Amino acid sequence: MLRRLTRSRPVQVIQAYGSAQGGNYAAGLAFNAFLAMFPLILGILAIVGLVINDPAVQTNVYNGVVSVFPSDAHQQILAALDGVKHNAGILGIVSIAGLLWSGTSLFASMEFALTKIFGTSQRDTLRQRLMGLVMVLVFIAAVLLTVTANSAAALSPGAGILGALLGAVVLIALVIIIYRWVPNRTFSLGDIWQGAVVAGVLIEVFSLLFPLYAKLSKGFGTYGQQFALFFLLATWLSFMSQFILIGAVFNKIRLGTPKADGIFASSEAKSRAHKEPHQAIEEQRRKTAG
Repeated sequence: MLRRLTRSRPVQVIQAYGSAQGGNYAAGLAFNAFLAMFPLILGILAIVGLVINDPAVQTNVYNGVVSVFPSDAHQQILAALDGVKHNAGILGIVSIAGLLWSGTSLFASMEFALTKIFGTSQRDTLRQRLMGLVMVLVFIAAVLLTVTANSAAALSPGAGILGALLGAVVLIALVIIIYRWVPNRTFSLGDIWQGAVVAGVLIEVFSLLFPLYAKLSKGFGTYGQQFALFFLLATWLSFMSQFILIGAVFNKIRLGTPKADGIFASSEAKSRAHKEPHQAIEEQRRKTAG
């Protein structure tokens, strides 16, 4: 019985994730996501403000974008961003620039983490930024699609269930695109969907249970709203990052080493082979000594 359990796919994935030090890469990815989060939000709102002139529609999009995050953090995020929708001009330009830089950096970090999981090489810097730019556009489209789906679902009976289902579909589709396009070497579209479903279901279930976790940890609010917001978002992003990498480990166990090209993939000759930190330091030491 125990032997059969240890050979089951879930246990294999968990063991492989731990052996690959996936938690360390997820922590780095979560940190980059935290740094990129507010520039991404500000950039999306700035673009909406430039494209849409209807204040009511802007408010719906504004609230919808915030609704992507944990419900317990909505009030603090709205307060932190309250002045943004009343400012335009240079702030809008800076916000869009921040969106592009932070967003492309986030997906470059994601490529690094997935490269470590898959054991492949990274793109050169230019192609990496081009991939990041495409993924920023995909992310914006996914957020706006989620907002639209939730708004439409709110008009129907059983809005809560329908909204959750639509959100899960959009989320799984986004993870499929991440697995297919972000790594320099990846798997074919028909092969990656199972890992994407695993990651998407884990993220959706955790998002539904997160308010309970927030209530259990509400004591952190005694140290101030800003600290509570930081703690909630850091925890949420940490689990999101881990679930994305767990889905990637699931695909790696099933499919082995990826051979297909991601979007804007570098050839083997131009790819950046990953070096362990001690190898890079030793190489530099030898160059200096020479």
